[in-house]
Amino acid sequence: MKKIFFCLSIVSVLFALTSCDDFLDKEITGNPTDETYYDTQYKMQSALDAVYDVLQSDSYNDQEWRFGEAMGDNVLDVDEGLASQMGQLVLFRFNTSNTWILQRWQVNYKGIHRANQVIANINKVKISSDSYDAYTAIRRIYGQAKFLRAFYYFNLVKSFGGVPIRPEVEGVDNLVLPRSTREECYAYIEKDLREAAIMLPVAWDQRQTGKATKGAAVALLMKVLMYQAKPGVPSTKWEEVKQLGDYMVAGKSMTYGDILKYDGSEDWETLRQRLWFKPQALNTGGDPYETASTPLDIVHTTYSLAYTDFYGNPLHSGDKWAYVYQWYSDGEFCKGSVFEVVFKESGDGTGGDTNEGAGIEHFDVGTVAMYGTNDLVTNLFGTDPRKNFVIHHQENTPDGEMWQGGEGRYVSLKWYTPKKDKPQNAGDNGRNRRVIRYAEVVLTYAEALNECGYREEALTQLNRCKAQVNTINTSSALYVAGGEGSIRNQIWTERNMEMAYEWDRYFDIVRQGRAHTVMHAFGRNRPNGRGNSFRQGVHELLPIPQTEIDLSNGVLEQNFGY
Repeated sequence: MKKIFFCLSIVSVLFALTSCDDFLDKEITGNPTDETYYDTQYKMQSALDAVYDVLQSDSYNDQEWRFGEAMGDNVLDVDEGLASQMGQLVLFRFNTSNTWILQRWQVNYKGIHRANQVIANINKVKISSDSYDAYTAIRRIYGQAKFLRAFYYFNLVKSFGGVPIRPEVEGVDNLVLPRSTREECYAYIEKDLREAAIMLPVAWDQRQTGKATKGAAVALLMKVLMYQAKPGVPSTKWEEVKQLGDYMVAGKSMTYGDILKYDGSEDWETLRQRLWFKPQALNTGGDPYETASTPLDIVHTTYSLAYTDFYGNPLHSGDKWAYVYQWYSDGEFCKGSVFEVVFKESGDGTGGDTNEGAGIEHFDVGTVAMYGTNDLVTNLFGTDPRKNFVIHHQENTPDGEMWQGGEGRYVSLKWYTPKKDKPQNAGDNGRNRRVIRYAEVVLTYAEALNECGYREEALTQLNRCKAQVNTINTSSALYVAGGEGSIRNQIWTERNMEMAYEWDRYFDIVRQGRAHTVMHAFGRNRPNGRGNSFRQGVHELLPIPQTEIDLSNGVLEQNFGY
């Protein structure tokens, strides 16, 4: 009876991974089966839409900003009291039952579960012809699912370390799995992204913007590799980041075999057919036949550091506000955006996860969830012109709204929704979220160049970013030459200024190996000592949620120190 109850408990968790509006939960009509549900491109696209849908959910975004930004050193939080789960989180006084930590675990596994549905059933699709385009359409759905699965797993690994790798086909025999190692998880993520990079297009037409592209897969792969490397320690991971940066930023050639790290252990034609490339036996009409030596399509011309829109036109007539307009509707899918989550206002007041509008409004004319102070903003930016895009209480936004957030508080204009983009109803914001930007890719490339001994080239890439920022105020300030450590520190400084308030700061200082130093320095200047409770060797990872430990009957092992 105990075994039966235990299995039922795990099954209930799996059902919890899908919401009531999930296409998988709708009442079955017409007696479709697993064999027929996924048998068309249209049905498979619906399944893929459900994978993207997790990124639009309040439950996903509610925890993203808390862990990536609120736990870091660039902001203060409205809630920093020990009486709340949020306050415990930012004070590093949380335990294994913190509900936000559980939500981060569950919502990312929800995305993985949905991606697995696409990947496990992709070969059930029946195409109406053997045309090259028919195979390409299915391959691109498959590649997007692989990208998204890798994305969700990366969120988990950088938060918890090694996690269970869920089977693509769930069954009673594999409901409870032990944790895979960090290295095993990263290898799994890498494989998905490397394959996605050869499956996805360089760009989609304007009707399909928002879908993952080849550039998004390469950019995320660069970041995944960087998180496995250690600053100041030579490794093949840094070399691989450099190689990918040579391709995506510098425009050097790279082949299918290069990005796949193809070693011949899998027959090439078998690999092609597994990834839905048109089989060689059917390739009688002169269609392309991709080999391991086929060059990848050029991507570096798709993106730009310049503040331009989707068409390459200057944002906001090229004035100083062009920088922040990258985050507004004018800048959706701009040349500086590599991957962004699409939100769409319902317009009828529908709230929660039943609409595709963002429910998080960090910055309204009278409210804010996170904020800075003059000291925090000055310490972050100094005299850099990007400081001007963090406004004080009773200062005006670019379109003339006055922010009333409280004396002494500052907020980033990256969080602002311009008047012309305001939703009709609260919690229904249609403004997209930028997840990967080209500036980050260039800075990641610069860091890898420096770690591989190419300091002059690293400085060149770093100053490409700085020169673009100089267009805001016609400054001529650039970073200066120096040793490896000096270049690294300058890259990290620029990375913090350029990516500030984009929900990534905390994970960045953890992967740099200096979270303990940064958070303790931060805590020394806070009346409540926030950051002082950070324990080196413990808080770099979150605890595995106690609920998951209990449901696994001890199969899941807890992280050290919890």
